[in-house]
Amino acid sequence: MKNNPLLITDADAIIALLSVQDANHSRAAKISRYCSDTQASLLFPITALCEATTILRKRLNNPEGAIRLIENTRSGNFPIQFIDQDVFTAALSVYQPYGSKQNTLFDAIIAALAKHLNATAIFSFDGWYKKQGFTLASDLLPPAPQEEPAGG
Repeated sequence: MKNNPLLITDADAIIALLSVQDANHSRAAKISRYCSDTQASLLFPITALCEATTILRKRLNNPEGAIRLIENTRSGNFPIQFIDQDVFTAALSVYQPYGSKQNTLFDAIIAALAKHLNATAIFSFDGWYKKQGFTLASDLLPPAPQEEPAGG
């Protein structure tokens, strides 16, 4: 019996799903459709939900997006994954305070959780995860069909 894929969702993917104007919105929508088609399990770490809500409201000045996130979480569309002490401790070992400012403790928590749960992939557009040895959700998508040459 084949197991369905398990994906851990990062804040950037949550934002891309909720924000039509986000540069990764169409890619996020394709990944979301893939997850639905393959009956993949998407988990939304509580830390990613908090980070995405904060970014939507504070940095992107998008309170409507923050409200949609809250509504999707309340309705069960974004299944919450809590972080326990073991995952948090593992994340503290992954996090590099002198590394890139783009790679945060939030990212380290996603990586530690993905490893802890033996996730198939991480739903994110952050290449740092690939450098850490993880598969990104976009890598699971089947190749786009080739177009027929003109004049065929």
